[in-house]
Amino acid sequence: MGAELIGILAVGAALAGLIVGSSHRHRDDMKSLRGDLGGQINDLRGEMRGLREEFRGEIQGVRSEVSELRSETRDLRGEVHGFRVEITDRVARIEAKVFDGAVAGRGTAG
Repeated sequence: MGAELIGILAVGAALAGLIVGSSHRHRDDMKSLRGDLGGQINDLRGEMRGLREEFRGEIQGVRSEVSELRSETRDLRGEVHGFRVEITDRVARIEAKVFDGAVAGRGTAG
């Protein structure tokens, strides 16, 4: 029975050694994985910052284009208004000529 007990204790000690060894390896593997993940996270953060800056630049460019288009639209609206005023004036002159001709025609007919 003493030999069996010594054998059992020896097996237990061997298992304890394996467990301790594997836990140290596991801990080292986990540290390595954390380091790798930390590096990848930092890389992604850098890429995200770069993309954010790129998009900000593109958005600023689009805003500038929109501002230019608004300015051009205001200019065109001014031109259209000018054409409307000119057309209205011409129509008024034509109507006045027609009216004056109609009045003059009535005066000579009577």
